[in-house]
Amino acid sequence: MKENRRKQFFIKNRRGFLLAEETLKIILAVIAISFLAYFLTSLYFNSINNQKTVNAEASFERIKDVIKNQESTNETVLDITPPSWSLFSFVGEEKPNSCSGQDCLCLCYHIKLNFGSRQIKECDKKSICEIVPGLEDFEEIKIKSPSISIEVLKLGDKIIIREK
Repeated sequence: MKENRRKQFFIKNRRGFLLAEETLKIILAVIAISFLAYFLTSLYFNSINNQKTVNAEASFERIKDVIKNQESTNETVLDITPPSWSLFSFVGEEKPNSCSGQDCLCLCYHIKLNFGSRQIKECDKKSICEIVPGLEDFEEIKIKSPSISIEVLKLGDKIIIREK
């Protein structure tokens, strides 16, 4: 009788041990799958952000080419991308570090705040800037989905940029 009880107790203990082992395996599998999902999501968004930066650089190169073209006095730059970025003129007191204290034109990732020192900090982090002597101050030009067009006017030594 004592032997029979001992076997029953051992069997119950063994079932409990197996249950704990399986629970641990399930918990570890959920943690591993969560980590993998986080890693893949991060990789995807990093790829998207890199593509937006490449698009911004290409758009900014077209704008720089128009500004440097000495023969043209009025030209339109079409299809400026990516959305959620903005074109800024920095001709006042506060300027991003990449402007070296001179008037410059920047294509920056846009944050949803009023134009000011916080946007300048954002332009220091994620932007493409070019020093443009004679640049006239203009309001922020937000790039809307899918793209926008701008007009570049040259009047003597002044360069005026406006949304078309």
